[in-house]
Amino acid sequence: MKQQENLWNKDFILTMLTGFLSAMVLYATMTTMAAYSMERLSVSEGMGGFASSISMFGGILGRLYTGRFLDRVGRRKLALLCSAANAAVCCAYFLPVSLPSLLVIRFLHGVTFGSMHNTMATSVVEFIPLSRRAEGIAIYTLNFTVATAFGPMMGIYLANSVSYTALWAANLGFAFAAFLVVLPIRIRTPDFTEEQLSHIHAKMSLGSFFEKSALPLASMIILLSVCYTGMTAFTESYTAQLGIPQIASVFFLIYGLFIIVTRPFAGRLVDRRGDNFVMVPTMILNALSFALLGLAGAALFAASGSHTAQITLFVAAALIMAAGFGTILPLGQAIAVKSSPSHRIGTTTSTYFIFSDAGAGIGAALMGTVAEGSSFSAMFFVEVAISLAALAVYWTLHGRKVRKS
Repeated sequence: MKQQENLWNKDFILTMLTGFLSAMVLYATMTTMAAYSMERLSVSEGMGGFASSISMFGGILGRLYTGRFLDRVGRRKLALLCSAANAAVCCAYFLPVSLPSLLVIRFLHGVTFGSMHNTMATSVVEFIPLSRRAEGIAIYTLNFTVATAFGPMMGIYLANSVSYTALWAANLGFAFAAFLVVLPIRIRTPDFTEEQLSHIHAKMSLGSFFEKSALPLASMIILLSVCYTGMTAFTESYTAQLGIPQIASVFFLIYGLFIIVTRPFAGRLVDRRGDNFVMVPTMILNALSFALLGLAGAALFAASGSHTAQITLFVAAALIMAAGFGTILPLGQAIAVKSSPSHRIGTTTSTYFIFSDAGAGIGAALMGTVAEGSSFSAMFFVEVAISLAALAVYWTLHGRKVRKS
């Protein structure tokens, strides 16, 4: 029994490492791509945001097909294929680019990353004890979220202090390392019943690509991803505008480090106290974090001439966001998987992250357009409203039903 309850096995750890390495590449490029496009290709803020976030649309396509064919092709085969393809696409960043070719590269990067992430996020469930599933998924996804801190920090540092070529080289190194780490992981496709296999090999239909039971949580995460990706894409430009460009990388570092504390704790609470006990407070905290970022650019602080208050607001926002979105993303996945039939876990995972990627795909472009028409500060207050709408969606489609049961 002790052996079955062990969470920190070799395959779990290596799967975490693979996810971290590949996510580092994604976030290093996503955070710098808007600035790169505006600087090198002279595009608008809205188009710069689109160049940053188009990879999310590629991710949707990658997740859509891996969710459908993961257990038909075999999880190990897909893991190796997707990690190799992800490294190959990273080579394309070295090529001279125009805006159309850059958008193609970003889209293909999204396809390979989305396919790889979905394969690993599904496979890791087999390495987690059932009684610790929310906690295990919360800990596993630390790889992704810690990369949201260190990836942007690495990207901003290399792009601003060294060169974009150095950034592309670092990305290729991380992607190739991810492929090497996949090799020793004992990824296996579970043994399914005849009835489950008939569903897996059934003819393609809309229902075969999406899992209905995942839609309540997926509907919530699409809205929150719009907000988070808008923040990720424009924090560098926002802090530069405020005259505190150094705080951008510090913000992501604080966010990533504090998640290491909050996420496992929140996962254990979901396993022991239930979904609403954790999800409702964290969604309120998420809205608060965007409000603090919006306040940092308010006229009251901008006119004071001192940056102390603005830096304090950024630090507080990073801490609160770690307890907000930093815990919501994996716990939403854990709750969706918990409600899913065992042979549909791959489709459930892809459904959840397809919606997340869709929100991320439109988030930077949409929020960039809002910022163009008003200000970065106003953009963050719009994100407060969207975050509260996500809370209403969660409660209507899932929370109130859990409360009644």
